[in-house]
Amino acid sequence: MIYLPIAVAVLANVLYHVASKSIAAEQNAFMGLVVNYATALIASAVLFFLTPHEKILVEAARSNWACILMGLAITGVEVSFVMIYRAGGEMSTSSLIVNILIALAMLAVGGGFYNEQITAQKIFGAILCIAGVIMLSLR
Repeated sequence: MIYLPIAVAVLANVLYHVASKSIAAEQNAFMGLVVNYATALIASAVLFFLTPHEKILVEAARSNWACILMGLAITGVEVSFVMIYRAGGEMSTSSLIVNILIALAMLAVGGGFYNEQITAQKIFGAILCIAGVIMLSLR
């Protein structure tokens, strides 16, 4: 069951980066986000009504601070990639470097806040990630 969501996540991320790199340089990045979020709002509303759910107000009342934080985080992710690509970041390495750095940060967050075990294997993997970032950053 996990393979389908992983495949969708990979496909969606590839499309996301192609779209981020293709946003017109003349357009204000935040207007691009307005269009992105309007599209996401419509798609999410359609999917909400196509899936099992309680009444809309019951579902809305279940939202907590995490939904707001996620919206702010998504805004940061989206505008940062638009800016990375506008600054000349390469699609082949920028996303990889960012995702490696995210993985390193999540290792610390998982260990520090969620009591996930940090093993020698994970530390070795983190060292390899750091080496990878260094190698990818060399020009």
